[in-house]
Amino acid sequence: MTKLFSVTILMIFLFSCKSKIQYTEEMKLNLKNMYINDQNVQKYDLKKAERKGYSDSMKTECNKVFEKNLIVVKKYFNENGFPGIKENGKETALHFWLIVQHGDNDVAFQKKVLKAIKKELKTKNASSRNYAYLYDRVQKNENKPQLYGTQMIWNSQGVNSPYKLEVPEKVNQLRAEMELEPIEEYIKSFQ
Repeated sequence: MTKLFSVTILMIFLFSCKSKIQYTEEMKLNLKNMYINDQNVQKYDLKKAERKGYSDSMKTECNKVFEKNLIVVKKYFNENGFPGIKENGKETALHFWLIVQHGDNDVAFQKKVLKAIKKELKTKNASSRNYAYLYDRVQKNENKPQLYGTQMIWNSQGVNSPYKLEVPEKVNQLRAEMELEPIEEYIKSFQ
């Protein structure tokens, strides 16, 4: 009876744990190409950026690319889960994360991925930096204060500052815990 009980418990445990599925080489290549496209579409001609028509058209193009990429990433996530670093490499995890980071039209999905990344952090199978950026992005998208100071806002003169902070007095401590540089250095990097 004890043996049957032990086998039953073991079977329940094995079937209740969702196994991590490695992404195929084709999926990894797709993520890389979407990542490259994401970065390229954001290259503004700074001389034209002051014209509202140009800025609006660039924003529209960016959103089209972001939404198209997110459709594919959602499919990958639903079928294979988050691409952990150990199973898929840092590059694939980074490509996946960036596409989710720019998927502001689906905050509910960003939150799902955020939860998956948080779980992977426990075994160092995800980037703490990427977690911090996505956490802050979700907070900003929900009009809540951010924790790590990764999300910036620009005024009409092009001067940037951090989006509202939950605990400004602890921001550098929190950033250090997530392997981020001090906020003062981060702000300078935008100038």
